[in-house]
Amino acid sequence: MATPPKDITERQQMLLEKIADRVVKYRMAMPAILFLESVRPLNYVGSQAMVFFAPVVHSLFSAREYDEIQEALEHRETISYFIDMLEEKENEAVMREKAEKAARRAAKPKPSLKNMFRRNRGDNV
Repeated sequence: MATPPKDITERQQMLLEKIADRVVKYRMAMPAILFLESVRPLNYVGSQAMVFFAPVVHSLFSAREYDEIQEALEHRETISYFIDMLEEKENEAVMREKAEKAARRAAKPKPSLKNMFRRNRGDNV
């Protein structure tokens, strides 16, 4: 797992993980990574924009969590850490999905030649 930057707290790390889980759940990891990579040089400006929009957002979300995420994003290393976290969680989700698909495929009965060419005579034996 990616090592967290020394500037973020455990609570901020937990919040970033919560966001990453939700992003992966909605299958938006790749667009999120692309966006984060493109705005990485502007992370401090983005965190200050979060301060500007805080009064509006506080009416919709928990003020404490929003403020902690804003503080974490002030540090440049946090974006890299969050991107690494997203990639790891996405890879885990893909591997889990492949394993589930393989298990379903293995549990499915294989058709025999007799059943493949049998005409439907009305008896479902």
